[in-house]
Amino acid sequence: MSSRQRILGVALTLCALICVLPARALASDTQSSIMIDDNQLIYSTAAHTAQVMAQLHALGVDQVKVSVVWSLIAPNALGADRPNFDASDPAAYHSGAWSRYDVIVKQAAKFGMGVYFMLQGPSPVWARARGPVQGPVLSRTPIPREWSQFVTAVGRRYSGSYVPGGASNAGRPPPSLLGLPLGFGGSSAKPPAAPLPRVDYWEIWNEPNETSWLTPWYRRQGRRKLYTEPALYRGLVDRAWSALSATGHAGDTILIGETANVGRLDPIPFARDLYCVGRSDLPLRGGAAAALGCPTSGSAVSFVAAHPGLFDATGYAHHPYAFDLAPNRPYPHRYYVTLQNLRTLENVLQRIYGAYGRNAPGGVPLYLTEWGYKSNPPNPFVRTSLAQQETWINEGEFMSWQYPWVRALAQFELIDDGPKPDTRTGSRLYWSTFQTGLEYADGAHKPSYSAYQIPIWLPRARHGAGVTVWGQLRPADHTTIQYALIQFARHRSTRFTTLTEASTTSSEGFLVTHVAIPAAGSLRLAWLDPSTGGIEYSRTVAVR
Repeated sequence: MSSRQRILGVALTLCALICVLPARALASDTQSSIMIDDNQLIYSTAAHTAQVMAQLHALGVDQVKVSVVWSLIAPNALGADRPNFDASDPAAYHSGAWSRYDVIVKQAAKFGMGVYFMLQGPSPVWARARGPVQGPVLSRTPIPREWSQFVTAVGRRYSGSYVPGGASNAGRPPPSLLGLPLGFGGSSAKPPAAPLPRVDYWEIWNEPNETSWLTPWYRRQGRRKLYTEPALYRGLVDRAWSALSATGHAGDTILIGETANVGRLDPIPFARDLYCVGRSDLPLRGGAAAALGCPTSGSAVSFVAAHPGLFDATGYAHHPYAFDLAPNRPYPHRYYVTLQNLRTLENVLQRIYGAYGRNAPGGVPLYLTEWGYKSNPPNPFVRTSLAQQETWINEGEFMSWQYPWVRALAQFELIDDGPKPDTRTGSRLYWSTFQTGLEYADGAHKPSYSAYQIPIWLPRARHGAGVTVWGQLRPADHTTIQYALIQFARHRSTRFTTLTEASTTSSEGFLVTHVAIPAAGSLRLAWLDPSTGGIEYSRTVAVR
C-alpha cells in the first residue's frame, strides 16, 4: 500500500468515527490500561516479578497498579511497641524493607510502563488507633500522625531523586565541596549510584467503604447506627495529600475513593458522606453535619480549604464489578455502581463539585481501578463461562471508552488465584478467592488473554453495509500509525479473508471503522507485531 493510500485510510477512519459517534466520545481515546496482580508482583521473587513485568508490557499495559502494604514495610509490624525510628525517613527502615517495590519500579522503567502505588493497610499493630473493635482487626484505622509519616517515607523514596544509601535523601542538601580534596586522577572512584525511578501515580487506601479495609465502620447515636468510614477516610485523604504534596508529588496523578460495590455503605451514599452533602447533594448543616463528623456551618469555602485532597485530586476511583452479569445489564442491587449505571455516580459527583463551587465542565474524572469477571472453569460456583468472560471484558472496555470522563480501566488480575488453603477441597469457601485472571493458576492462557490483548466489539453484530467495528491495538507502539486487518469467515467456514485494513493514530491504539460484511459468519482483528514479526489476533465475533 502506498503512503498516499495509508494517509487516506487514516482520514477515512477518523471520518467514520466522527460520523458514527458523538463528538464527546473522542476524549476517551486517551483511556489508559491498568493491571493489578499483587500475588505475582509483591508476593513473589524478583526473578518472577521481572518475568511478569515483561509479560504485562507485551500485553500493552500502561500502568502497573501495586499495593504498597504498610505492614510489609514497617519494622516490628506485629508488635504493639513502636520502634524508635524516624518513620518519615525511608533510610530508617530495616534492610530489605523496600526491596520488592524497588524491583517493580526499576522493571517498569525498563519497559516504559508507569507504576501506580496504592497506599494502604493493614497498618502495623503499633500504628493502629484504639477504640471499639468492629470487623477484622487488620482493618483498624491508623493513628493519623503515623499514617502521615509512612506516606512521607514512600513519597520521598520514590520522588525520582532518591538514591538508596545516599546521604542527602531526606531533602537535605549535599555537603559543600569547599576545602575538600577533589580526588584528581580518581581511578578507584565509583560512579554515582542512580536514583530510583519516580512514581507519579497514587491512590489513597483501598475500598474504604468495605469493613475488610477500614474500621470501625459505625458508631451508635441512640438507636441509630451512624457510619464512620467516610469521616475516617476523609482524615486519611487529608494526611496523605499533605504528605505527598510535601514530597514533590502535588502534580502527580492522585486518586481518591477506590470504592467497592460490596461495602457496608454503598458507593454513592459513601461519596455523599465523604463530601458532607445530603441526598440533595448540598452541604449539610447543624446536627446532620455533626453526626457525620462534618462542619456544622455548611460553608462551602471553608470545607474546600480544609480538605484540598477531596477537590484537587486527579480523579475519583471506583470498582464497577458486575460479578455474574453482562456489563450492560442492570444489577439487582439498585445501589451498586457498575458500568451499566456509571453515569449515576458521575452525575452525583458533578453535583457535589458544583455545590462547592468547583464545577467540572468536562466531568469529574473517573478511574475504574479494579474490574474483571471470575470464570467457570476453574471456579465451579461461578456462572460466567470462559466465552462470557472474554466477551464481557471487551464489551465493558467499549462501554467505558464511550464515556469521556472515564480516564482508565484496570483489569484484576493477570493470573487466577489458587483455591483457599486449609479449607475443605471443592467447597464454596475453597473457591472464595478470585478467578478473574487472563490465565489459569498454572499459567495456561484463558480465551480472555487474547481478548484483552486485542479487544474487539461490534455494537450491532449483524452483517450488512457500514457495520461499526470498534477495537484496540493495546500492545502496539502508539507513537506511530498502527494498522489492523479486519478479517471475515463465512458461517461454518474456518477460512478467513481480509475485508479491509483499518488504522489508528490514537495514543492508546483505539480504532473505529465501518466495514461491509457480506453474510453471516465470524469477524476478527489481526495485527502484525513489528517487534516479533508475529501476528496477534483478537477473539472471533459471531456475526448474524
